[in-house]
Amino acid sequence: MSVAAHEQIDINWGERHIVAELRRTPRRVLRVDITPSGDVVVFAPTGENIETVHSRVKRKCPWIFRELDRIENRPVVTPPRHFISGETHLLLGKPYRLSLEQAETPDVRLEGTRLRIFAPNEDDGAECRRLLMDFYSLTAKSVFRERLEAMAPPFIRKGMQLPGLIIRSMSKRWGSFTATGRISLNVDLVRASPMLIDYVICHELAHGFHPDHGKGWRDLLYTVMPDWESRKASLEALLR
Repeated sequence: MSVAAHEQIDINWGERHIVAELRRTPRRVLRVDITPSGDVVVFAPTGENIETVHSRVKRKCPWIFRELDRIENRPVVTPPRHFISGETHLLLGKPYRLSLEQAETPDVRLEGTRLRIFAPNEDDGAECRRLLMDFYSLTAKSVFRERLEAMAPPFIRKGMQLPGLIIRSMSKRWGSFTATGRISLNVDLVRASPMLIDYVICHELAHGFHPDHGKGWRDLLYTVMPDWESRKASLEALLR
């Protein structure tokens, strides 16, 4: 989403207090996003005075703090990967055993239950990581486009045009629906199964009609994906 300025906003609810990022947007509807890591981002209309923003955010406080509590109580995050032979990595929801092998020509191959990385120096973890990330990016370009085209028809029937697709690294969210009408997806989502990728795509497509997570957005998402809440929980448990 394009923004004009970055600020901070204090959010108080009873005895609880957080500081959220405040982003200004051309859209008229105020929207609050909570990232998988628990950061709160408020998207407020450009030019709206801060007192009005506080008033509108306050109405969303029960949902905000309920979501923060849910995130706080989730299981511990997955340990960091070191890109060494024998390590397990996910691709499209399936675990693969990493095999690092010396070869003059760098390459990554998927063979059975193994991800084989060929590198001039198989002990160079940084280079092996780069090769694997390039492989993930190529896979994401193909799979994400396919899943977007599969998930878009219900939204197209409501008047949406098929959005353009952006794939990039995103540190704190799985996707976004931009002010220019495109979908941006986190390349790391390629580790999830297609059904969880579908959830993120539908989540963002629904924002094309409803920029916040209010009743209209939820009703639309329930219509096109009745089990979206269980998919969301599975995604958060899998890729933390």
